[in-house]
Amino acid sequence: MVRQSLALAAGAAVAVVAAAVLGEYGFDGWAVVGSGLLAGLFVAEAELAVSKVGSRLQAGAAGAFAAAALLWAGWISTGHRLGTVTWRGWVAVALAAAAGAVRARPTGAARRSRPAPAAKE
Repeated sequence: MVRQSLALAAGAAVAVVAAAVLGEYGFDGWAVVGSGLLAGLFVAEAELAVSKVGSRLQAGAAGAFAAAALLWAGWISTGHRLGTVTWRGWVAVALAAAAGAVRARPTGAARRSRPAPAAKE
């Protein structure tokens, strides 16, 4: 439980840094779409680096943190006017959420596999 709490804190910290850095650049064009993908992956990787294994809670949190980071970056970049964000900016927000959630999800193979048979010597 402590490890998962620390993992969520790490993901939130990466999201705050991503928002601050990405907010200094223009929030339009194909670069923002790529930065959305990378922000989602970085948030999820920070969580997984601490927790060592994904979970549904972490997947949801990674998606939410990454989307919030991109929204915050857009808010900073557009001078507090999210209404001026183009479709590529909104795609970046959605892509950040999806990438973070997919990367931090629990792996299904570990739950379905059976333990290896004991060695007979």
